[in-house]
Amino acid sequence: MVDEIKIQVGFEGHYEELTVTLPEGDIPPYQPADKLTVVGKSHPRLDALAKATGTARYAYDQRPKGLLYGAILRCPHANANVTTLDTSTAEQMPGVKAVLKATELFESNSCRFAGAEVAAVCATSEQIAEEALRAIFVDYEVLPFAVTLEDSMASGAPQVGRRDQENVERTTPRLGRDRDGSINEEREKAAQDGMAEREKKVDAILKDAPVVISRTFRTQVQTHCPLEPHGLVCEWKDGKLIAHASTQATFGVQGELGRRTGTTPQVICDHVGGGFGSKFSAGREGVIGAMLAKEAGAPVRVMLTRRAEQTAVGNRPDSKQKLTMGLDREGKILAYRIRSWGTPGAGTGGAGAHNDALYKLGEIDKVEYGVRTNTGGARAHRAPGWPQGVFALESMLDEAAKAIDMDPLELRRRNDSHKVRKAEYEIAAKRTKWQDKRGKGVASGSVRRGIGMASSLWFSAGGGGASALVRILKNGTVEVRNGAQDIGTGTRTIMGQVTAEELGLGLADVTVFIGNTDDPRGPASGGSTTIGSLTPAVRLAAHDAKRKLLDAVADRKSWDAAGLDLKHGSVVDGSGNALISFRAACALLDEDAIEVLRDRPTLGRRRPNYAGFEDTNAGVQVAEVAVDLETGEVRVEKVTAVADAGKLINPKLAESQVRGGVIQGVSYALFERRTMDRQEGRMVNADMESYKILGAADCPEIDVVMLDVFNGKSNTGVMGLGEPPIVATAAAVANAVADAIGVRITELPITPRKVLEALGKVPRTRAASEKKGTSL
Repeated sequence: MVDEIKIQVGFEGHYEELTVTLPEGDIPPYQPADKLTVVGKSHPRLDALAKATGTARYAYDQRPKGLLYGAILRCPHANANVTTLDTSTAEQMPGVKAVLKATELFESNSCRFAGAEVAAVCATSEQIAEEALRAIFVDYEVLPFAVTLEDSMASGAPQVGRRDQENVERTTPRLGRDRDGSINEEREKAAQDGMAEREKKVDAILKDAPVVISRTFRTQVQTHCPLEPHGLVCEWKDGKLIAHASTQATFGVQGELGRRTGTTPQVICDHVGGGFGSKFSAGREGVIGAMLAKEAGAPVRVMLTRRAEQTAVGNRPDSKQKLTMGLDREGKILAYRIRSWGTPGAGTGGAGAHNDALYKLGEIDKVEYGVRTNTGGARAHRAPGWPQGVFALESMLDEAAKAIDMDPLELRRRNDSHKVRKAEYEIAAKRTKWQDKRGKGVASGSVRRGIGMASSLWFSAGGGGASALVRILKNGTVEVRNGAQDIGTGTRTIMGQVTAEELGLGLADVTVFIGNTDDPRGPASGGSTTIGSLTPAVRLAAHDAKRKLLDAVADRKSWDAAGLDLKHGSVVDGSGNALISFRAACALLDEDAIEVLRDRPTLGRRRPNYAGFEDTNAGVQVAEVAVDLETGEVRVEKVTAVADAGKLINPKLAESQVRGGVIQGVSYALFERRTMDRQEGRMVNADMESYKILGAADCPEIDVVMLDVFNGKSNTGVMGLGEPPIVATAAAVANAVADAIGVRITELPITPRKVLEALGKVPRTRAASEKKGTSL
């Protein structure tokens, strides 16, 4: 370890000095006084032109010679066992090159949702492949099913799982289970005792609390809807599998396909047409594609249909959240009780709601349950668990503020200790003229306007498992390489900027290679950790490459290497005077290139711990809406989003991430929902026509304010921003609607019918719709 150093942490007007001990071999983080020329500046994405002109090649676009087309036969029943599977007719059809039985491949004849894989084919055309699927004979043992939370929780509900799996299982506090899955009685008793103790404490506080409010909130199932569906193009060359995949985890796909094939595949991902958390694995479609290609002896493309995309490869689970909050008349939250249920599909876990964070909430008593349903399994969806939980939590805060006649902004201030977010409240209030608009119910004919606020946080400073290779060639060319993927966030651009800054070059002088597992290992794009994991490794590799180059130049020129640096495309002395150009310096190399491979350093020790800068980035959003009291239509007119992502490498890309999150959040608030036919057990809106998504005409004005925060977390101090912007949006919209109409809507999406129901203009329809067999 090196000696302790002092660094500045914080943001403009709020800097403090922090003592840190850097990991061995690391370099100090960017500092407020640094005169950076590339980092911190807005640059267009390196792949912007390719995407805008349509020349960017996605997995779907790969066309190796002899390409065959794969298709998957899926179960039409919500719960069934395959009793007979005859593929002989399909195997004999002209143009069919391979047929697989998924029941044998995955060693299960059980189909627990409509859309489960049964068989697959590949053929010389998509039409022949589809015809072959229709020629496969399947006989099913059709079983009772439950596709909604209510049906699965009802007395006498059919069993969704197999063996001893129960439909409803407590997930928080977690069951005390051993490695084999059986319940450990000792640990389970400890968990039960802890629950009972917390329940008693909260009971006592709520009994004496001056103000107690209780509400039940519901959120819907949201599917990912990436423009490019899941899938890949697989080809075997000399016994090696090469897979062009649409993925968020190139090395994850490599590992999964490797385990299935007993090889080490090469996974390539130049561009991804959306993932939002659903594309971390090769999936069954990936395994099927690899096996079909091996069986057929030719390249095979397996890309999912839109119906399969909507039903079989993930969703954001729904939730039912019963919340009770006690507080005093000064706005201090004293206690908070949570009972919530979510549906992860036929599997387990992944259906929790983060409704107990952000604020100082007093004594918390939280119990969560996962409820199995005969539907496709949940997967991570941009900020998993947060939009649904924050919708309920922030709605409760506004209700609490109303109960004690306090400005909702002031209530948040009194229960929030996050130093960045406290500043963001002030920025958001000033930019939106909060005090002038809140509670005014401004009307224009039948239209009323309202304003609402919500907050967010995220933990995205990155982790280990990332390496970067920087190569400086004798001809002056510079390359930076990593095998991770750029899922559209601009990772390749950020890598180029960090490298260029360290080498004193322009972004155009650096060539970035990304998305190929033959290059150094990189992280999966999840948890908004990609940029925080990669950039410290990139910067360190570039720094070490620079020192090697300067050492070589100093040796050839008999200069003092310690006094040299790279700036503005030249080697400069300690006074900043240009000595020779960068290219001339490279020409002095004896070898063809300098190559440096560095890992992301482990986190250094910081003391004192600076809460608010060290662990999380923060955000505050204010939504302004117009509600038509006659039609129930809600239009989000403007969203003001104040956010931080640690040190800003590219403000333009950061703003783009915030805008994307807000757009998806508004869509979640007003439009998106999976609708299941409870009689047939199938999704009835599994296409892009009837599954409603926010369109251009519904997109609000989005005002983005980014704070540049120096957190000392790594040598770049950057934090990811893919997920935080969606956390607060639906909650802010819901609070704005309540401000406009004076009535709280407790269920997403906020449709015209729900607005009219809340206003008492039409009767409530949940019970009626359930009798008709459609879930809301």
